[in-house]
Amino acid sequence: MRPPLPLRVTAVLAAALLSRVAGAATAKIWTSDSTGDFSAGEARGVAVTVDGELVLSRALERIEGVGEAVLYDAVTAKGGDVFVATGEAGRILRVSASGKVETFATLVEKQVTSLALGPDGTLYAGGSPGGKVYRIEAGKPSLFYDTKAQYVWALAFSGPSLFVATGLPGEIHRIDAPGSGRRIHASTEPHVRTLHATTAGDLWAGTSGSGLVLKIDRAGTLATVYDSSKTEVTAIESGPDGRVWAAVSSSEATSAGEPISAPPPPPSRTPRPGATGDTGDDKEKKPEVTVTVGAPRMAPARPPGRGGYSSEIVLFDGDEPPRAVWSSSEEMVFDLGDADASSVLAGTGPKGRLYRVSRDTWSLDRTFDEKQVSIVAGDAIATNGASAFYRMRNGARTGEYVAAVKDTGRTSAFGAFRFEGDVPQGAKLEVGFRSGESASPDTTWSAWSAFRDAADAAKISAPPGRYLQWKLRMSSAGDRSPTVRRVEAAYRNRNAAPVIEAFFAMGPSEVFARSAGGGSNVFETTAPDEKGIFTSLDEAKSESPPRKLLRKGYRTLTWKVTDSDGDLVDSSLEFRPLGSTRWIPLKSDVRDSFYSFDTSALPDGEYVFRLTSSDAESNPGEEKKSSRESSPVRIDNTPPVIRRAGSEGKALRIEVVDSSSPVTEVEYSVNAREWVTLVPDDGLSDSPKESYSITLKPEDRTGYLLVRATDAAHNVAAASFSAP
Repeated sequence: MRPPLPLRVTAVLAAALLSRVAGAATAKIWTSDSTGDFSAGEARGVAVTVDGELVLSRALERIEGVGEAVLYDAVTAKGGDVFVATGEAGRILRVSASGKVETFATLVEKQVTSLALGPDGTLYAGGSPGGKVYRIEAGKPSLFYDTKAQYVWALAFSGPSLFVATGLPGEIHRIDAPGSGRRIHASTEPHVRTLHATTAGDLWAGTSGSGLVLKIDRAGTLATVYDSSKTEVTAIESGPDGRVWAAVSSSEATSAGEPISAPPPPPSRTPRPGATGDTGDDKEKKPEVTVTVGAPRMAPARPPGRGGYSSEIVLFDGDEPPRAVWSSSEEMVFDLGDADASSVLAGTGPKGRLYRVSRDTWSLDRTFDEKQVSIVAGDAIATNGASAFYRMRNGARTGEYVAAVKDTGRTSAFGAFRFEGDVPQGAKLEVGFRSGESASPDTTWSAWSAFRDAADAAKISAPPGRYLQWKLRMSSAGDRSPTVRRVEAAYRNRNAAPVIEAFFAMGPSEVFARSAGGGSNVFETTAPDEKGIFTSLDEAKSESPPRKLLRKGYRTLTWKVTDSDGDLVDSSLEFRPLGSTRWIPLKSDVRDSFYSFDTSALPDGEYVFRLTSSDAESNPGEEKKSSRESSPVRIDNTPPVIRRAGSEGKALRIEVVDSSSPVTEVEYSVNAREWVTLVPDDGLSDSPKESYSITLKPEDRTGYLLVRATDAAHNVAAASFSAP
């Protein structure tokens, strides 16, 4: 499909703007065009489809009048009424299809922890603490069954039979008639947290403690079908095609055996009467616990450096092995609902996200401000943390999508904005921007720019900053929604100066040379620069790493320069005599990280060298430079002086003096035989002036005596003497 005319115009303008930005340096494009990209943002009234598109969700109406502190469960009746189980006062609310809220019934227990509708539409409720199940007719509760447990966590009908999941102890009961029930499973887990009956007649259950998924088939055979690595099975749902979805979660904030969505177990225990209508499987009385049930546990703040909590949704698809189709190390799944032939809705916390999960992919359906989506029941959504109740509606829709914060690396200028998608006639798609220097938007960020028609917003209207966000506001035309498939935002990092991390001179006569072909280490000197006095080393180009060699009279400057932009960096070198303020060029346009030159053109003395590195080639007109000076470097090209200092008996006294550097080695040879090292009178060659004594063997006293001296700058002098 060709995009509408305004979109094509936007694309042309975006390209023109981008070319202007790219004239100075390479621009970068922040692209969002997939389910994963869009799901990282916040969607309020906007859904991310499994195909990676942004569309308007069904309209969502918040129902006023649901002010209970805790919402535990909800079921939707055939007429559209929704019954809501609440905490603190034991009330069951009825929310009509039109949004009217009223108290339908009140239990003796303070917490209504589970609800179910019978085949005839009668409402059943589980109360905690106490473990009783009530049948509610015309708003009046009557005791239906006593489990003798502390908690009634879930109720589910399979045919005419009502199944009950309990906590402390973790059991499953089957009730076939008022007061007539039996325990069909006693789990080693402390809680059976969820139940679900499929259209095929199978009963699925999930435990808290080890996170086991159990299945009871129509013949009554129970089997563990999945042993998760998590703590608790928080929800189970099935679709019309027979696929079963199970949510398993863990939280490091809970104690062993404690349900994620329930308070800690109480410390005291008191016995109480046996169950009404128990059929003999459990006739002995059990010690019971008197408890006060508090609010469901909120998804905890993530501990620094720890996983904190995690969830996954596991798909059971016929004979295929169970497999995780969605997982998160930052969110917990609290409920599943609205399963169709290919997907299921998942309510999560603590980010308030509702996901649509399929067997092969997932998408963000919407985001809630209340941060914990704990109930998904048909077209009803309920939250905890801050309790709220919503119902989905048909009709005209509006919504906003806020992209995740983009880190551009450092302060950047922003350029073109472009989107690909469809905006039906009469619908609206508008865009706004903001930017800042902190990773999380705060008061230092710019305000959101005014919304503009996205087809006209060819330029990002946000000041320079390191971080950028865009948001879309969508409005439908009747039931026709705008669709966004791709969003592009151009930016260019401000040019960063090269960083000179190190700059120093190597030792006298030390040079770097690369071998071009593995041959000898022979290289030639170039002629002095036609514009200067210095001779450098010229050798065949090679990519091999340089090796350190010695060449008399040469010095090598070496450095390490980095550029965070990856720009090409050229360096230039200057020098000045120590004590002078005038810098004299030495070499320019050096791409390597070292430079060797012949110092024989310089008088002896101390010099300071300066390295200046520039990224001008990559940033014409916007270059950045960095400079760094070396420590003083001594240039010494004068050899030591060797002179005779007299005789002492049969020993010849020699004195070696150097004008600039310490004398490092003195040797002698008789009749051109091998050199013999002399030890100075003070025992250590470390001074510009040293004295030595030479005592020859009788047979060498008439021979040809040579003395050779070397200073720290590798200058060498030689002299001949008559043997004493």
